[in-house]
Amino acid sequence: MSLKKQIIKGTLVLTLASLLSRALGFLYRIFLSNLIGAKGMGIFQLIFPVLGFCVALCCGGIQIAVSRFVAESKNASGKYMILLSSIIMSLGLSVTTTLFLYYYASPICLHIIKNEECTDLIKYAAFTIPLTTFHSCVSGYYLGLKKTFVPAASSVFEQIVKIVSVYIMGLVWIQQGIKLSPMIAIYTMIISEAGGFIFCTIALTAEKKYKFKIAELFSSIKKLFSVSYILTINKIMITFLGCFEAILVPIVLKKSGLSTNDALSIYGVLTGMAIPVITFPSSINTSVSTMILPTIADANTSNQKDRVKKTTEVSIWFSLVMGIFFIGIFSFYGNFIGGTIFGHPEAGEYIRTLAWLCPFMYLSITMGSILHGLGKTNIAFLHNVIGTSIRLFCLWFVVPKVGITGYLWGLLGSELIVSLLHGYQIHKEIHFNFDVKMCIIKPSIWLTLSLVIGKLLQTILGYASFTGKVWGLFISGVTALSILAVFLYFLARQIKDMRKPAI
Repeated sequence: MSLKKQIIKGTLVLTLASLLSRALGFLYRIFLSNLIGAKGMGIFQLIFPVLGFCVALCCGGIQIAVSRFVAESKNASGKYMILLSSIIMSLGLSVTTTLFLYYYASPICLHIIKNEECTDLIKYAAFTIPLTTFHSCVSGYYLGLKKTFVPAASSVFEQIVKIVSVYIMGLVWIQQGIKLSPMIAIYTMIISEAGGFIFCTIALTAEKKYKFKIAELFSSIKKLFSVSYILTINKIMITFLGCFEAILVPIVLKKSGLSTNDALSIYGVLTGMAIPVITFPSSINTSVSTMILPTIADANTSNQKDRVKKTTEVSIWFSLVMGIFFIGIFSFYGNFIGGTIFGHPEAGEYIRTLAWLCPFMYLSITMGSILHGLGKTNIAFLHNVIGTSIRLFCLWFVVPKVGITGYLWGLLGSELIVSLLHGYQIHKEIHFNFDVKMCIIKPSIWLTLSLVIGKLLQTILGYASFTGKVWGLFISGVTALSILAVFLYFLARQIKDMRKPAI
């Protein structure tokens, strides 16, 4: 199979799996929010900064390093040795981290999270770290082999197990009269991660095993460490800033005059409902970025400047078109998603505000991957630190005065600045062309026409005598499909006018 076909096939598999996985995760959050409420979601979300930091510490750079060295290795035994070395390295760290979190959960919650209700959540969530780490190593191995089925299918399988387990546990707890709490989410996390672990283990049993010597094993560990530790440090620093930011949100909300319960409820609605909705389409950009990174790196190393330039231009165009489209979708359906689907009208307000985040968020993902492919990892890291610093500034100085709106401004401002910095650096390196008409004006016109047609259709269907939530969902679904169909029609016409990207 040619490189171009491998990239296209890999991107399609990862994109479809990522979309399906996020859609299932979306359903899971809807069901969970109805079970434990906005405050429960807020308490549950509080553990993720600490949990995310620990995962970054254990396998933050190992997956990328495994993928790279497996791809570079010329023999199957060498590839298998890389996998084995990564599992030994990361599991050693993850088991140690799990024990630390379990025994020191109380002081962590008291002094870092500032909420003692999270103690049991942190204790039991710690058991997911070794499972996540193992999954990460196996995914890196198969991505290095350019076999995307196992990483894709395992993520979807995990989400299915999570939904089934939370549904069954919810029914059992209600029937048994057990108080519904965020612990139900922790149990489903453990079950789903265990499901992913079993899936990956079964996949590995089909792989040929190779004998090895201890000296070879240590050599592979040393090689992995030489690259992964730099990536891990960068990941840890970014994650640390993100953890600090997430922990600050409920604290500064209380400074703005809210009670503890209200602050946790707003935090739960924002991070557990609104932001996951906005980031849902980014799975497409993430998949594309995963596949174009090695393409950019290979073309740049081979001094194929035209190939790098064309790939960059098409990637940026795609990100902007997607971002502009979802500005319209989330602005149009924000209140419906928040009020009708989640049952929290304030979630709809946040979604409508954060809709303007889409183009810049999707751009920063794509351009960050391009910078990594060009070997500008440290510059991309610096830009991300600047973006996080902007959010922290707004969080600490603006939110106490104007409330959660100040944080939403910070999110928008940081993504805008990061996108501009990424774009400036990429243009400095390869001097790509940016067509305002093709990237912004035309997609905006298409979106406007699509939304007008969608609004007309919604109004016509709204005159029907049927009422109820099911009819409302039907109208919304038909309207969304009409908007998408019109937008895709205009998009297809523009694609015909563009030269195919040189991949």
